[in-house]
Amino acid sequence: MKLSKKSVTVLSFTIGACLFVSTAFADTLLGSGYDRLKGSAKTTASMMEKDMKNYTLEALYTLKDNDKTLIQGSTSQKMDVENHMKEENTTTKDANGETTSRYYYSDITKSVNKNGTDNTYYVMEYPANESKFRSVDFKNPFKEKGAPEIEKIVDAVVGGLKDYVQVEEGPEGGKVYSGSLSETQVPAVLNAVSSFGIKQMLNDDRDMPAIESDVFVKKVVGSANENKAGYLENVTGDITLSGKDKNGVQHDLNLNVIVKLSEVGNTKITLPDLTGAKVEKVSYSNGFSSKYVGKYKNDIIMEKDGKFVKIGERMVEIISVDNDKVKGKYSETVIPGYESQYPDKDAFDFEYDPAASSTFTYKDAKGEQKNGSIHQGATGKVYFEMNVEIVNENSYRSISKPYYDGEFSRIFE
Repeated sequence: MKLSKKSVTVLSFTIGACLFVSTAFADTLLGSGYDRLKGSAKTTASMMEKDMKNYTLEALYTLKDNDKTLIQGSTSQKMDVENHMKEENTTTKDANGETTSRYYYSDITKSVNKNGTDNTYYVMEYPANESKFRSVDFKNPFKEKGAPEIEKIVDAVVGGLKDYVQVEEGPEGGKVYSGSLSETQVPAVLNAVSSFGIKQMLNDDRDMPAIESDVFVKKVVGSANENKAGYLENVTGDITLSGKDKNGVQHDLNLNVIVKLSEVGNTKITLPDLTGAKVEKVSYSNGFSSKYVGKYKNDIIMEKDGKFVKIGERMVEIISVDNDKVKGKYSETVIPGYESQYPDKDAFDFEYDPAASSTFTYKDAKGEQKNGSIHQGATGKVYFEMNVEIVNENSYRSISKPYYDGEFSRIFE
């Protein structure tokens, strides 16, 4: 099973909100556990952004449905901000026992990528004029757009949860936070938010159980260790979300997460030794080559009367890939009768030159100039993003249209 990007995002938000609520709120002899843990989280994010020259971040996670493992995985990420280097190893095992893995390395001159059982290392050399864009930065979530508003919402939700967290002095200084909530202790407002998020996620992902009713947070357990330097070293969370499918069958979805921050100031990253290995050089144009020339499409889908309905199609046509430049067309068609649900149909030509910019420009249905991006996906697929907002020279975000899906599959005629 492979969770979609939307599912991972919604699930992460729901779990994050629940864990934050459950582990952050207490009044103890040491003062407000809520204020202390939130302060520690902000300190950690600030130090990762500015003060830590290098570090190692590891995570383990398991998602189960009624004790059946849906997915489990691990990731180890080494970051060297000072020398603009990054190394990552990821392993995922699905419900069928199929294991996939990925290795990734990057610095300001090149990247090295290896997927699963493919013994080939794909090496991409960056042009000299692109080096300045290849710095390794940690994006502080507390400084993201909308973060203050989200923090205020969380602050309002925590009102009655001030007795469920224990805050103790750590054995070597620092603090140890721990707490748990049962279903009777989870406030109605949190259950309402979680219920909405869970149903949106599960009903949009064919690989997840279709929970439709009686959705609630059944149990939350969490802990966090803050060292004497003031940043969080270990965070664990265990949450169970419960609900019934259309047949009335009860599902308990349990997610267990462990995150560890270590080797601060002692993390070493080196270019992998590829002597004797099978190496393939990849074009800088995000891995695009002439084999990507062709048409790709996906369906425009909306929910109506409790069902998923196709209301149109999107098409991306890659016309040529020449000297790293990708030229193509994008268009949308809507099935008659659904024009009011999707009034602004986009259609434009685009030219992506990675040596000049990480995005391309286009004019939308209203004639406004926007930014877009295109990336290679899994075999026979591409990712096409629209309405891209440039945050700074190193990052951007995409504000999706209604019913938008950025994954396009190749059309074979």
